[in-house]
Formats: sequence, C-alpha cells, structure tokens
Amino acid sequence: MAFKIILADDHPIILTGVRSLMAEMQPSCDIVAEANNVSELWRTLEQHECDLLITDFSMPNDDNVDGMAMIKQLRRKYPNLPIIVLTQVHNLGVLQALLQIGIQGLLLKKSVIAELEKTVKKVLLGSVYIGETVHELLNEQGINQYAIPVELSLKEIEVVRLLANGMSVTQVASYLNRSVKTISTQKTNAMQKLGLKSDSELFHYAQQQGLF
Repeated sequence: MAFKIILADDHPIILTGVRSLMAEMQPSCDIVAEANNVSELWRTLEQHECDLLITDFSMPNDDNVDGMAMIKQLRRKYPNLPIIVLTQVHNLGVLQALLQIGIQGLLLKKSVIAELEKTVKKVLLGSVYIGETVHELLNEQGINQYAIPVELSLKEIEVVRLLANGMSVTQVASYLNRSVKTISTQKTNAMQKLGLKSDSELFHYAQQQGLF
C-alpha cells in the first residue's frame, strides 16, 4: 500500500524534482494532489486524505498570510498530520520557530535532491528529521553581523519580518491581533537589541536574514 502525499509549492522545478523522487521511493509514495498557492492548499487538504504534507514555507496567497502563519494554521487544523517544510529562508530565528511549532521535517530547498528521500522515510516512520544544512546554520549562530541575538524574542522576529515585508505598524497589529502600542514597542525593542537606528537598516537586516 502506497503512502499518500500532498505536495504544495509554486516552483515548477521543485515540483518536478519531488515528483521524480517520490516515483522512485520504496516503500512507494503517491502524490495524490498538488497545490501552487495557499488557497489551493486549504482546498486540497479538505478534499484529499493524506499521510504526509510536503509544503513550501512561502507561497502566493489571497489572504496576506505569511509562511509562519500558514504553518501555524496547518498545525492547529491538522495536528496529527506529518509535515515536511521546504524553504529558502536561512534566518536562524525563523528556522528555530518552525521547529518549535512542531513540524516533522525541515529542509533547505537546495538540499531537496540529496535529502528529501531520507527525510520522507524518517518522518513516515514517526521520527523528526532536520536537514544537514539546517543543522549547520543552527550551529553557526553569531557568525555574521546580522545574526539574531539570543534575547530577541520570536514575537519580535515576527514583527520585524512582517514590517520588512511591507506592512505598516497598524497593519501588523491588525494581522497579529495585537495593539498598535504593543507592535510599536516590539519593533523598538528589536531595533535596540540589534543596534539598528532606522527603518532602512531594519529592512537591510531582514534582507540579509532572508526574511522575505
């Protein structure tokens, strides 16, 4: 009996590569459905049963839902569904946050060909698998000038990411269901901890960290 897999990604090359890997795997794995954006992913999950979801961290969407919010929603709506996340994000805070949410597999996209088969097999057996490159990144904290300080909270990282993606403080407050005062304080605290003096420096920091 083949394992049923749903694949979500908006990059044709990734889709093709994953399809090829799944076709060659033993025990067999069938991709029963695919999604190219967030809205399609929700519909697909409602229409198809699956044993595993392999999803991009960041895909086009109609509701301004960023990648972290999407993964959190997936975890809440489908708490027992094994999830492997593929990402190009190298930000240490984001990678750590993904692992804390409770996903079962985490790979950088450049490692898909080399590590996806191993990751799928581990996750289907009930284990958690973190890609080798992700391990290396997590072990190299503090290497560059923009490395996230330990004291920067996940909420502050979330605020920085959304601001750098073009939201205003008011929009971030509405999106996260927090007060404008709280978001302003978290932004200010994050900038002070990072030693940043302006919004342009904040944007540059986010760009260096791969937050968008």
